[in-house]
Amino acid sequence: MISKDLMDEVSRLNQRLKNRKNVSKLSREDIRNLITNEIGKIKIYDRFSVDKLKEIKQDGCICVVDGSVNRIGANYPNYVEFFQSMALLSSDKEPLVKADILCPLVDEFSERDQFQISKEKLCATELAVAIEAVSNHDVKILMMDGTLMRYALEAEDLYNDLVELCHDEGVILVGVVEEISTKIIMNTFHENGKNVGMLFDREALFNVLDMNEGFVVEKYKSRKEEYNIEQAFIRTSKDPCVIAIDIPSQNMGKFDEIISFVLTMSDENTRGVPFLLDLVDKKTRIDNKQAEILAKKYLDTEMYQSIFRSQRSKRVI
Repeated sequence: MISKDLMDEVSRLNQRLKNRKNVSKLSREDIRNLITNEIGKIKIYDRFSVDKLKEIKQDGCICVVDGSVNRIGANYPNYVEFFQSMALLSSDKEPLVKADILCPLVDEFSERDQFQISKEKLCATELAVAIEAVSNHDVKILMMDGTLMRYALEAEDLYNDLVELCHDEGVILVGVVEEISTKIIMNTFHENGKNVGMLFDREALFNVLDMNEGFVVEKYKSRKEEYNIEQAFIRTSKDPCVIAIDIPSQNMGKFDEIISFVLTMSDENTRGVPFLLDLVDKKTRIDNKQAEILAKKYLDTEMYQSIFRSQRSKRVI
C-alpha cells in the first residue's frame, strides 16, 4: 500500500526540488549566451557519410567497453559480488571478457570500504579488457561507457597504462557519459554573481541545445583538466537531453571529428547514446537470476544457504 503520508512527502519533495533548481530564473537564451561567452563555442556537428565510416573501418575496428556488477547474499559481510566486463569489437572477432568476484568474508575489507573497493574492482576489470583489446587487436577507436574520470580516480595506474598504450598504438580513446553529474554551468553563473541553486549540467542543458549541436568545454572551466581529460557536450537525438564526451588531452586536436563520430553512432530517434554501447551493456550485464544460478551451481549448498541466502528471501508472505 501507499500511505497518504508518503504521497504528501513526495509532493513536498517536488516543491523542494523546484525551489532548489530556481529554473524560472534561467531562460534557454540565458544559458546559451553563458555557454558561448564563457564556456565553449556552440556549433552544429555533421554526421559522417557512409564513405567516411568505411574509411574508419579500413583503418581499424571500433571497440566498445562496458562492465557489470551484481550481488547476491545479505548484508556485509555475507555477500558476494560478480564483476564482468566486455570489449565488443566491430570486426568478426569474438568479444573479450574479464571477470572477477568480491567477497568480504575472504577478501577481508571493512564495511566502510566496501563500496569504494567495489567501484575500484569494476573499473579495473573494464580497463583490463580494454588493454587486452588494444594490445591484441587492430583497434582504431576505443569507446568506454562513462566518464574517463572514474577510471582516473578509481584505478589510476591501469588508466594511465591504457592512455599510454592508446597513444603508442594510435588509438582514439573516448568516454561517453549518459548520466552527467558535472556542474560547469552552475559554477560559471556563480562566478558571475548569479545564484541559480544546485543545478547540474544535465538539468541546465535540458532542451537548450538543438539536435546535432554541441560544444567543447574550455580547459579552465572543467575540473577534469588536472587529469588531462577534455570534455564536450552534444545533443545527438530528438530527446532533449544531452550526453557528454571525454577524451585524453593528447587527442584534443581530433575532438571535432570524435564528436561527429559519436553523433554518427547515435540514432536520432532514441535517447541519444551510441547503439554499440547499448549492445555491449546488454551482452555483459549479469542479472539477478544469472547471479543466483552462478552461486547455486558453483557454491556448496550448505555454504550458500548458511552464508549467502538472506533471511528476507525466505519470506512466504
